[in-house]
Amino acid sequence: MKIFSLYRDFFKFLEKVTTHQEKWDIYFSFYYQPHKEFFETYFSRFPLIDNDSLKQRVETIKISDYSGLKNLVSICNPEEIIRETYEKCTRIVLPKEEPNVYLLVGFFSPDGFVMNFRGKPVICFGLERFKDFSLLRILFAHEYAHFLLNLSRGEVPEEKQLEWLLISEGMAISFSSLVFPNHMLPDHFLFKRDRFNWCQENELLLREVYCSGKFSSKELMEFYDRGYPDLKIPPRAGKYLGFQAVKRYLGQHREENIGLLLSDKKQALSLGL
Repeated sequence: MKIFSLYRDFFKFLEKVTTHQEKWDIYFSFYYQPHKEFFETYFSRFPLIDNDSLKQRVETIKISDYSGLKNLVSICNPEEIIRETYEKCTRIVLPKEEPNVYLLVGFFSPDGFVMNFRGKPVICFGLERFKDFSLLRILFAHEYAHFLLNLSRGEVPEEKQLEWLLISEGMAISFSSLVFPNHMLPDHFLFKRDRFNWCQENELLLREVYCSGKFSSKELMEFYDRGYPDLKIPPRAGKYLGFQAVKRYLGQHREENIGLLLSDKKQALSLGL
């Protein structure tokens, strides 16, 4: 596994900035240009962001806003955490090929995500989102599962995209809970306790919304991302159904390894919700 610590060049950019300089030229020279191919792929995920809007974002950067992150990585090495966690993950499921991991500072990135780069999935972390690294291990295990799913056999039919979203999230949650069984389940959902409790208490409502056919796939995708205030459904609550589907399967097939689900999209989709 290779780790690309792009964030270190972001700190170089910050160190070069003075109050009288344009930040964009320094950002481009010390951060964007050295990793141009990666950032062109990364920013293509945000079609509304063009060169001018990115430049405007860079020029409004406050160096003081990143002092906490700089201190955090100096006392808590994210590369070391990721290497240790990768070893734990491979004890559960070995990958067909080792992942590349990118640690960056962006403006729009989630905590962790998988994207295709140079024709292969890579694991990425937007460090600007972290106040501490208490859940970085769980988050890596979660994204490692998505990495395996990207490498898995088969395709996901267009009409199954919503179901795949929920099932794949359920598998990532289940996988991280196998790697770190001593953590509380809400941590694996990356939920606060109150949202997790809501999901447990309202599973029937979630099934009614996601499985009844009353709503279109487009509407359900929006509910997943933004929640559904009319029914007080919080964002991303739908992945609770995916987790329950994986949990049922593993409970009924105790002799089988979660690796079988992570290696075959058709098998994973056969679980249903």
